Amino acid sequence: MHEVDFFSKLSKKSQDSLLKNCLHIKIPIGTRLYAQGDVCVDVLYLTKGRVRVTRQYENGQSVLLFYFEQGKHCNIDFTSADNSTPMIGTAIAETDLEGYNIPASLITKLFAEDKEFKCYVFDQYVNRMEKMASLIGEVRFMSLDKRLLQWLDSHSDEKISMTHEEISDVIGTSREVISRLLKGFEKKGLVRLSRKRIEIVDQESL
Repeated sequence: MHEVDFFSKLSKKSQDSLLKNCLHIKIPIGTRLYAQGDVCVDVLYLTKGRVRVTRQYENGQSVLLFYFEQGKHCNIDFTSADNSTPMIGTAIAETDLEGYNIPASLITKLFAEDKEFKCYVFDQYVNRMEKMASLIGEVRFMSLDKRLLQWLDSHSDEKISMTHEEISDVIGTSREVISRLLKGFEKKGLVRLSRKRIEIVDQESL
C-alpha cells in the first residue's frame, strides 16, 4: 500500500487498518474486472496498468466512460461498494495489472473517519468529471476519424492488442466503421493491421 499516493497522508490508525486488510493481486490483460449491473464488495487500487470502463446500451453498442490507471481507483467501483448499487459500466484490464483489493466496509469507515482519505476521494471525482466532460465534447464536436487517431496516439506502446469490436466499444460506434477507418489509415501508412493487433507505424503523423 505504500505505493498508493494517498497512503502516506493517512493517520497511523488508517494505515494500519489498510495494511492489515488489503490484498495484493495481479490480473492478466483482457480480464473483466466487473460487469455492468454487478455489485462490488471491494475496491481495487491500481499500482500498475490501465483499465477501461465502458457502458453498453440497449441497441447493443457501447461507449467508453473513462480509464483508470496506477495510483487511482474506479469511481463507480467505489460507489457500488459503498452503497451496494449496481455498476453502471464494465471494466476490462487493458494491460497486465497489479494493485490492492480493499473491503468495502473498510473504505466506508476510512471515508467517514479520515479527512485525508475523504479529500482524496473527492479529488478523484472532480478529475473524473473533468475527463468525462472532455469526452462529451469529443463525441459532440470531433469526427470519428479524428477521435480514433487521438485514441491511437494516446497509447505509449506501438502495438495495441485489441479487436475492432473492442475498439468500437471505446470509440462508441460499430465494428464495421472502425474496420473501415483503420483500413484507410493502413493505406496512408499510419498503421499496420493483423489479427487482434494494430501496430502504429507512423506515430508522428497521428
